[in-house]
Amino acid sequence: SWKVALHRSFRLRKLASQGATRQKALLAFHEKLADSYAALLPYDVTHVIVTQNLLPYLWRGGHLGGRTFDVLMTALPLSELHERLDIASSKHPESRTLADFRADESLVKMETEALRRARRIITPHSQVAGLYGGRAVSVDWIMPPPSSLRPTDARPRKIVFPTSTVGRKGAYELRAAIQGLDVQLTLVGAQLEGEDFWRGLSVEHRHHGEDWLEGASAVVLPAYVEHQPRRLLEGVACGIPVIASTACGLESIEGVINIPPGDVEALRREIEKLVSTS
Repeated sequence: SWKVALHRSFRLRKLASQGATRQKALLAFHEKLADSYAALLPYDVTHVIVTQNLLPYLWRGGHLGGRTFDVLMTALPLSELHERLDIASSKHPESRTLADFRADESLVKMETEALRRARRIITPHSQVAGLYGGRAVSVDWIMPPPSSLRPTDARPRKIVFPTSTVGRKGAYELRAAIQGLDVQLTLVGAQLEGEDFWRGLSVEHRHHGEDWLEGASAVVLPAYVEHQPRRLLEGVACGIPVIASTACGLESIEGVINIPPGDVEALRREIEKLVSTS
């Protein structure tokens, strides 16, 4: 089964990094992977720990019946994910990305039922943990190694948006928040909302392999959805202030300024505070 998984993983890397095509391929991959693991599960195992991506398929196949189980989660449940994307889409109906994918309702229902039956939800994501009350077990995010960046005496007024330009990562909110501010925006990722999205702003582009944090005053991600905040943690490890929405799941991390998703005014205030001292 690991050879099949490796082959499919290679194929997924060749798909676009965003969009409905990739998301549908991921779901199909997870279903096949769940079937492979289920075939290896001994009948006399009475408790299992399941990763979230495999949960609905194992539940549908009856493989969790008669067992207790915990779920490892770093992502929002699909029902909550859909709700947040719908909110963002209603605010920005012109977006090319916010309405391009929703999981099938039968899959949402299976995941919801399985999560309701789970014994514990194990997660580093503070917002996911908040959805499950006393059943949630919070674990630490894995922090990157200490930074090799050399501090500078005078940083430019530079903020870094550490992901692709897509609506669910808060691109529209960031664009609105920095209008009229004397800042330089560094983008790390593709411009999937259109090549002219940042027109009129001072923008530079960097690739993921470059020293994308060099000279940064802040790393900013006002996302509606963020399940893997690795680049925010890199910013923290480098001693660079991070402004993130609570959707990023880092509310317990020192060095992160948390704001509500979609709150342009709060975002602008925090950016102004940081760049005024840089």
